[in-house]
Amino acid sequence: MYYDLPPRYIWSVRGGSSKISAGEKHSMHMTAVLTYLREVLSESIEEPSVVLLDNFECHVSDESYKIMYEELGAHLCPLPPNSTSVCQPLDVGVMAPLKRNLRNLWLLEEQIVGDDEDPFSSTACQKRMAMVKRAIAAWDMVSDDVIRRSFQKAIPQIGGG
Repeated sequence: MYYDLPPRYIWSVRGGSSKISAGEKHSMHMTAVLTYLREVLSESIEEPSVVLLDNFECHVSDESYKIMYEELGAHLCPLPPNSTSVCQPLDVGVMAPLKRNLRNLWLLEEQIVGDDEDPFSSTACQKRMAMVKRAIAAWDMVSDDVIRRSFQKAIPQIGGG
């Protein structure tokens, strides 16, 4: 498989390595979750709301609960431990179409030609922007109906029906 811009070029600091420690990963993941809650999710939450998250430690931190309740007027509800597999239809029903759309859009794009040896060249910036735009376009192609059907499959039915 060919990648137009390997992740090590996207995430590494000039002259440094893209490798990070487990502690750094946790800290970055925590920061990403809190930033997402405040800057992205806040725009689309209507009170009262319940936000379901997996039980991953930094998703359901004290600070996450505080942001959800005090700043966004919503309740954070973690899924029970080891229940992610029960929600697999969401992964199949939502992520599969998203990934298919990403792949199809990528195949339709014209290759950005430039200096692949210099991760900070203008073409590297263009490639990152193309990747972001591709992800947005792919998500926009996933219909509301597809998401609804995935939730209907994921939510257990009482009485087996």
